[in-house]
Amino acid sequence: MRLVHQLSLLLIATALAAVAAVAGLVVWNLRAGFSDYLQVQDGEHLTRLMEAAERDLASRVELPRDWRPVLRDWLDAARVSAGRAGLADGPPPGAEPPPPPPREAGFDGRLPPEPRRDPPGRRDPANFGPRVLVLSADGQTPLAGRREMINRPGQTRAVKVRGETVVVLRLADRVGPVEGVDANFLRRQYMGLAAVAVGVLLIALVLARWVAVRWARPLAEAQAAARRIAAGEFDVRLPTPREGAGASEIAGLHGDINAMAESLSRLESSRRRWIAELAHELRTPLAVLRGEVEALVDGIRPLDRAALVSLQEEVKRLSRLVEDFHLLATSELRALPCEFETVAPAALLQAAVERFTPRAKSLGLVVEAPLPAVLPAARWDGARISQLLANLLENSLRYTQTPGLVQLAARSLGAAIEIRVEDTPPGVPGDDLERLFDPLYRADPSRSRAFGGSGLGLAIARAIAQAHGGQLRAEASSLGGLAMVLTLPLKQP
Repeated sequence: MRLVHQLSLLLIATALAAVAAVAGLVVWNLRAGFSDYLQVQDGEHLTRLMEAAERDLASRVELPRDWRPVLRDWLDAARVSAGRAGLADGPPPGAEPPPPPPREAGFDGRLPPEPRRDPPGRRDPANFGPRVLVLSADGQTPLAGRREMINRPGQTRAVKVRGETVVVLRLADRVGPVEGVDANFLRRQYMGLAAVAVGVLLIALVLARWVAVRWARPLAEAQAAARRIAAGEFDVRLPTPREGAGASEIAGLHGDINAMAESLSRLESSRRRWIAELAHELRTPLAVLRGEVEALVDGIRPLDRAALVSLQEEVKRLSRLVEDFHLLATSELRALPCEFETVAPAALLQAAVERFTPRAKSLGLVVEAPLPAVLPAARWDGARISQLLANLLENSLRYTQTPGLVQLAARSLGAAIEIRVEDTPPGVPGDDLERLFDPLYRADPSRSRAFGGSGLGLAIARAIAQAHGGQLRAEASSLGGLAMVLTLPLKQP
């Protein structure tokens, strides 16, 4: 099933369950509360019937032999009394009186006389009369009333004359749980609840469809964009969903897909540029070697020691370039292999300064190293860190204008050591600082191959720093040039 259908069904099922639960609770509460109300109303009717019976019997000299007509008279009197008290229900306007109940034989086997038609205003909508029984004083022997009412539970009232119980009136409970007008009232309430439930479900269906489509559309757009990106179309961009068009997670998904496409586009561009630069970098020493070899083969240049030394230098240059590429490719695939051991950072820094000081003097540059007297010992790969420092210093010596200054400083940061290599102009624009660590990237034409660099030194330096759990970043130097800030933990995480 599609997501839009699943969401629609989920929302409709939730609405249906909520409506069913509320409707069930209302129906149960209505039935229970209404039944209690009817019980109280029946009790009041029965009390009025008892009062009418007591008044009638008190006026008689002797008890009647046939209680059925007497019961009808009592019911009429009780009905009139209830109407005055506002307890009796009158007939609805224009309604026909109900048909009389069928005559049934009494307990003595005789049929009762023809029932009287109640005049308007004296109907029995609650079916009160047929539910009344007249029992003997002990409450056991039925004297009048419908035979089938004996087995129903109900309420009783003792009819007393001068303090002595004469008969007992019994009112059977209603069936189902109510009868007559009360049943019609409940039926109308149930129909109203059913109509409201159907209306709520229809509204829920419309809203569920609207919400599902509103959410599914941006997800479908994201799916189509992901397929296009997988096919190599890295220029695909998804529009930001307008406010209210879907959940914030969907908007975040669109943003993540756009960021992924942007990152893949940059990687693809970098890959193509890297391949082109790699081919160009390898072509230069290969062209020199080819020219040297062809000159020797053609006899233009004699095969002497100078020719062999020249060939050896070009081979070394080509080997260094290939090794640098291999090292960088290894760092891209996994962390550089390092052999960690306890080293003295101050000694490594001092050795790097001493190694580059003579060359700096020959270039007209000054190397300053205001190093602290003591630095804590660290567990590093000494050879890798020496290579990292050499790359940083080599970068500064190559591109710092004469006369200039190269400064190496270090300080302890508790569990780490910070090393800074700064130089004097020229500097690097702020937008290009992070790109300095891209392989084969050069910020401006002044940093060209004429200085002998391959464009891989800083990328390799960052890879070594990351292999030690550290960081290497570039920023503007207070000396006017470039500052390389290296932070290395004393122990690898």
